[in-house]
Amino acid sequence: MKLTSLFALLFCISAAVAQQPIRYEVSFPNYVHHEARIKMFIPQVKGVVALRMSRSSPGRYATHEFGKNVYDVTARDSVSGREIKVIQKDGDVYSVAYTGKSLIVEYTLFGDHVDGTYAAIDRQHAHFNMPASFMWAIGQEKRPLEISFAIPAGTNWKIATQLKPGKTANQFSAPDLQYFMDSPTELADFKERSWTVKDTDGKTKTIAVILHGDVSDALMDEYTEEIKKIVTEAGKVFGQLPDFDFGRYTFMIDLMPNNDGDGMEHRNSTIITGRA
Repeated sequence: MKLTSLFALLFCISAAVAQQPIRYEVSFPNYVHHEARIKMFIPQVKGVVALRMSRSSPGRYATHEFGKNVYDVTARDSVSGREIKVIQKDGDVYSVAYTGKSLIVEYTLFGDHVDGTYAAIDRQHAHFNMPASFMWAIGQEKRPLEISFAIPAGTNWKIATQLKPGKTANQFSAPDLQYFMDSPTELADFKERSWTVKDTDGKTKTIAVILHGDVSDALMDEYTEEIKKIVTEAGKVFGQLPDFDFGRYTFMIDLMPNNDGDGMEHRNSTIITGRA
């Protein structure tokens, strides 16, 4: 009996260890030049870690060279700080030979294209389509992920995303890589409106609209009312709204003079970009 309990305990400990999340930290030391610095913590590494940038994106039926916007890739041991050699195997694939408690990989992301596919960083905001922005570890797609953002000093940026909120306003998580990659994120001093819907399934669902752009409060209110009409009709057509994760769906809208016009629906959000 004691032996069985011991095996059960060891199994639980092993499972918990195996589920340690990969963690990202995003900062903006040079956002005026369209750069973000991304730090990736990969725990429990044994052997060679293969890292890559994606070449596809949810809802886009084409390949993209997202790796071209990544540079200054470095790696080090999280405990000793010892630098570790990074080998670029291909334009978007990197290899790091390491065994230890936690590997830190750090790189610079350049972004200056606002649409539903790419990333953009400047004085006004940071606009992330996740596949265009974040490296990932090949073979570790099922591990949970955590991410935190360091808001630049002197800005009033807030964060909009469908990711699960964390312990602070700047922390979020995803159960696995696929969920993470399907979660566009906008950091800006945006306007926000929301309302609740008591649905036919008895659940209360929150619909939010966030908008980054030079738009008056009156126009924001008018725009929100139009979206409300669309949401109401969608509920009538299908009998009810979907069972959104965390009970929330977000329309994320970015309207700036140099934006491309685009729209892309995701699991619990929609990204809309345009010129205004």
